[in-house]
Amino acid sequence: MMFVASGVSRSELHSKGRKVVRHDGKQVLLIEAGERVFAVANRCPHEGYPLSEGTLSSDCLLTCNWHN
Repeated sequence: MMFVASGVSRSELHSKGRKVVRHDGKQVLLIEAGERVFAVANRCPHEGYPLSEGTLSSDCLLTCNWHN
């Protein structure tokens, strides 16, 4: 696992619950779930739909709204 500073404060992430940042030319979706922060590629692997537009369940399951 590699940590890369995103420049997003924890309070900023907490207020929105998720935030898209750029790293090495790619979009990365940061998601706050309780005390944890997750970082995932902001693209559905099927056709590239932005996962930041997806649905996040209470148990931190991210679902692409385009492909379910």
